[in-house]
Amino acid sequence: MNKNLSPSEIDRYTGIISSIASTALALSEGVTKEIGFKRGKLGSTVKERNVHVYIVGNKVTIDLFVNVIYGYSVPEVACAIQERIKREVEAATKFKIESINVNVSNVVFR
Repeated sequence: MNKNLSPSEIDRYTGIISSIASTALALSEGVTKEIGFKRGKLGSTVKERNVHVYIVGNKVTIDLFVNVIYGYSVPEVACAIQERIKREVEAATKFKIESINVNVSNVVFR
């Protein structure tokens, strides 16, 4: 647990960083988000579960779950995503990126 930030601040920063990463991911070429389904009282609903953010001290670890579009190079797409998210998160917040883990769930044929 971060001693400098309260739990509510960690939740807030986690949400902000997750939003930045999701936006960068949506703007990246050759990738689509991994979408999951969650059962609720009224049936199934779509729940995004593609970005997980962990804050320890002033360092951030981000886990991403994506689908790569067929025809794109998986290593090139993953590298481009990592560079874009690192640049945007560090420019917008006081945190440093420790790691960005890109997990490719599927290859999507369009």
